[in-house]
Order: sequence, then structure tokens, then C-alpha cells
Amino acid sequence: MGKRMELGVLLPHFSSECTWDRLIRFAPRIEELGFDSVWVRDNLSYRGHGFEIQGNTFIDPFVTLAAIAALTSSLKLGTAVAVPFRHPVLTAQLVGSLSWVSRDRFELGLGPGTPRKPWEITGIEYKDRIRLCKETAEVMRCFSSGAAASYQGELTTFSDVTIDPPPPSDMPIWYGGAGDLSIPRILDYADGMLPGRCPFRRYDVAAERLREGGAQKSKRFRFGSVPMVSVAGTFEKALGQIDYTIEPLYEYLTNRWKMPFETLQDLAGAVIIGTPDDFAEQLSAFAEREIDLVVLDARLLMGGFEQAIEMIGTEVLPKL
Repeated sequence: MGKRMELGVLLPHFSSECTWDRLIRFAPRIEELGFDSVWVRDNLSYRGHGFEIQGNTFIDPFVTLAAIAALTSSLKLGTAVAVPFRHPVLTAQLVGSLSWVSRDRFELGLGPGTPRKPWEITGIEYKDRIRLCKETAEVMRCFSSGAAASYQGELTTFSDVTIDPPPPSDMPIWYGGAGDLSIPRILDYADGMLPGRCPFRRYDVAAERLREGGAQKSKRFRFGSVPMVSVAGTFEKALGQIDYTIEPLYEYLTNRWKMPFETLQDLAGAVIIGTPDDFAEQLSAFAEREIDLVVLDARLLMGGFEQAIEMIGTEVLPKL
């Protein structure tokens, strides 16, 4: 039997529905329910996508995970994904400190992001975000021995710098993408792919390319996915909970993946919708693809986040 697929939860640290009780007080319950990990997004001057619940609240991802680390003992903690508008050395210090605080439970996800505002604010060229992902990953590994390090990149240069505690040498680095240009980047400097809202018809193509590239490098890459979810006692109610956003979601996914989204069937892999039985059945499609990690994104249910996670934890996890 293969390794069990891990299930994570995207934390509710953004939008007008983010509250202290929902984000902080509820976190230990996620661990009690048996989920494997919790994950955060990244942004600056946050504005939600058109299909999301609106509101500008956005709790910093590293602050959020540090708080959760103090309240839990076994949950893995991850960024899905960190965007490199921070200097790579600063990110290395944040990662090293968070790994130390959490006793090595942290996993770094990196991605270039799409909003332009954070780059305008920090004075970094938008076009440089792709290169900065690579340099951030390289800087993480540069410091991992704990010794003083030097680095010469196109955008990042430093000499005789020490980060203590350092980023762990065995910390996996995920890349947040599954497009044609993402696979060479993963093969170059990451350990796995962790795209959000990625339909199976795109995911399967990317996974095959990554497996082929991994075979050539004699490396087994990791596979993850971050589908949005809606769960309820009936399929009709689960669909009704997100009915307000289906049309904007079709438009968003069509633009993002350059393929048409017109029916619920088109959403397979990008969204999980239905009863606990439906949910378990749809999760099996991820397991059949030998996906290592599925991070459940309940942003469309943020006002009822606790109830959704409770239902998944008590009625879906036992079925797996």
C-alpha cells in the first residue's frame, strides 16, 4: 500500500470573516480532528479575487503560523504560497525562526503571485518576481548548514551572513503552480508542485511532465493540490452555499488556465462539492493520482468555516 495522502486546511486569516476565535481559538480543534497540516496565503494590501468573500483583513502568514505553532503539537505548518516581495535573507530568517518555534513542522511553499500591488509597494519590479522565487529557494538552502554564507544572484547578493536558527536542510520547498512554465522551475529548484484551484485536466498534464522530469533527475517530486470546497448535508445545499460565486469562478478559472469552464464537471479537481460521501469519493480521485497532499480551501464558506471543518473532520476523515 502506498503512503497515505495528507489532508491540510487553509486557515481563515483573510477577508471580513476572519476573527480571532475562528483563526486562533479554533486551530487546536483542527489538530484534534485529525488533519495533518494548516496552510496560509500571502499578500500585501490585500484585495480578494472577484469570486471571494470581500474585506481587506489579512493577518500576516508568518505571524499566523507562529501563533498556531504555539497552540498545537503535531500539525505541519505551511505557506501556500509565500510570495517573494520580501528580501530572500529576511525570508530565510522568518523560515528559520518559524521552523525553530514549531520544532521543524514548517514547509515552505513559494510562488510569484499575480497581484501587482505588493510589488508596487515594496519597489520591486513585477517582472522580477519569477527570478526572486528561484533566488529565495537558493538562499534557503544556502543558509541551511548554519554556517556563515555568501550568495551572488542576479537580484540578491550578500557576503558572510549568518542566520541562526537556519532554515532546515530537509525542509521541502513547494512551488505554487502547474502551468507550462512552472514545471521547469520545480525541476530546477523545488521539491514539489502545489497549485491552487487546478482542474484535473490541467493537473494531469503537469504531473506527467513533472514525473518524466523527475525520472531524468532520479528524484521523486511531491504532488499537492489546493481545491476549494463546499460541504453540506445534501449536494443541493453544498452547491447552494457557493451558488453566488459559480459564474465569477468559471470566468476566473477560464482566464487562469486558458481553457473553458462552463459546467460543474469542468471544476473537477479545482473544487470539491457535496455531502460527506460525495466529498470522500471526490478525494479518492486525488489519491488515485498519487497526490501526496490536498489542502482544503474553505474560503467560499468562511462565514461557516468551523462548521465545514467539523463536518469534514467527523464525517469525511473516518471514511478515508
